[in-house]
Amino acid sequence: MKKNVLFMVCGIGILGGIGWLGTRHAEHVMLDAGLAHFKEALGPDAALTYAKARPGLLGRSLEFTNLVFRQGPETITADTAELTKPDTNEDGASHIKRLSFRNFQLADPSGSLHLDRLDMDNVILPARMTDGSTYSGPEAAAAQSISIGRAQAGKLHGFVSSLQSDIAATSLTLTDFGTGEFSHLQANDVTLATDDAASRHVSAKTITVDGVDLAALYRNLSDGTPYTPLIGPRDIDISQLAVSGTAPLLKISHLLSHANRTPATETEVSSAQGLELWPGIPNLGWLPLLGYDHFQGALVLNDTHDLKTGVLHVEELSVDSPSMGHMHLHGDFAQAASTSVLAGATPDMQVISLALTYVDHGLVARALQAIATTQGTTVQGVLALLRPAPPVATPAEAPLPSPAPERKKGRKGQKDKRATPPPVVVRAPPAAPPPPTVMDHFVEFLTHPDAGPLQINVHPPQPLPLLDVIAAIGAVATAPEIAQRIGLSLR
Repeated sequence: MKKNVLFMVCGIGILGGIGWLGTRHAEHVMLDAGLAHFKEALGPDAALTYAKARPGLLGRSLEFTNLVFRQGPETITADTAELTKPDTNEDGASHIKRLSFRNFQLADPSGSLHLDRLDMDNVILPARMTDGSTYSGPEAAAAQSISIGRAQAGKLHGFVSSLQSDIAATSLTLTDFGTGEFSHLQANDVTLATDDAASRHVSAKTITVDGVDLAALYRNLSDGTPYTPLIGPRDIDISQLAVSGTAPLLKISHLLSHANRTPATETEVSSAQGLELWPGIPNLGWLPLLGYDHFQGALVLNDTHDLKTGVLHVEELSVDSPSMGHMHLHGDFAQAASTSVLAGATPDMQVISLALTYVDHGLVARALQAIATTQGTTVQGVLALLRPAPPVATPAEAPLPSPAPERKKGRKGQKDKRATPPPVVVRAPPAAPPPPTVMDHFVEFLTHPDAGPLQINVHPPQPLPLLDVIAAIGAVATAPEIAQRIGLSLR
């Protein structure tokens, strides 16, 4: 009985050893086949080297140490890498179910990238023809671009050559990366620092982007390929955004933007809460002159861009500052985009119509006092200079005497010596006061800014550049006729 047990145990051991040796041999055969398949998928212009390669469980994956991959000007290195064996689709593209790296580094002319870890699922490598060449024609952009179903990365640091900027993030999640795909990006603790003369430092606690073709955007940054937004919705959510140079420039506690693009139009609703702007921002150098160290408030933009005509309809541009005032603007602009309204006047921004309402919260008094100080006068003196001169009175018509009655003759033909009655004076009716002018309304608002909002309307006979409209409004005080030319009215 003991002998039978001993023979049974030995037999099982021998069979296990043979099985183990067979499995190892099969794994190495599969490793060689997998390596050959993987190298074939990379193409003849790619070079792959490594310190060690070994098969994963049942030979279904490949594991590398000290991996170096080169293809054209691009180089990828990693301390360790593991990937499932690629499958070739019918169109010639190679599909990798999972790809993981530790201490991943990428370098090419468009920049460099370093990640402590990188895990990617459902990776599709660029498709290749049987002779190793790539596709051409309309399908080339998608066929020659890598596609990633999902990627997670930790401790990212990179350099973007086109922006001359360093970028970093503690963690990043990306899904649906590929040409023509609606990508989703979630990044935490993001920083961007430029390295040129006008150095800038940008940071954000979180950045979430949905509905943007990030693959096409990457191609635009790397080789200048034109970027076209996708048809459909797009959402951006950024928290604790800050921009600075040698001093703070901008802060936004929460930035939200939702857009929907169709072949004909693009609608957008954006808001910036906890908005702070410093004098270093273009067109804000006047803040210290009025006693403000920086702007604090909020902004809302709601607009529709007609992609066929180029007309931008601004339903609402609202800027609110508790220490300055509240401005609400709506109107139509030709040859413009929503960024033109936010960035200020641009050469292509034409005003079709514009309506602005302003409620003062202290800005007017500061502005008048600053002007008075500059001119060496008082606020009342400034208002007197702005107040239109009264119209010159026309001389009143001379009184019309009533016709003298014929004197009666006395005796012997002598005239009646009785006193002649006084003449009847006919007075002209008083002239009606002229209607209030644009400057009358403006000076009245400056005199009593707390009495009510100032409403400005501009309807030029034909579209005018915004810069010209602003210059014309400023010249109304000396040339009142300009108001009619640009269709300006105030109340």
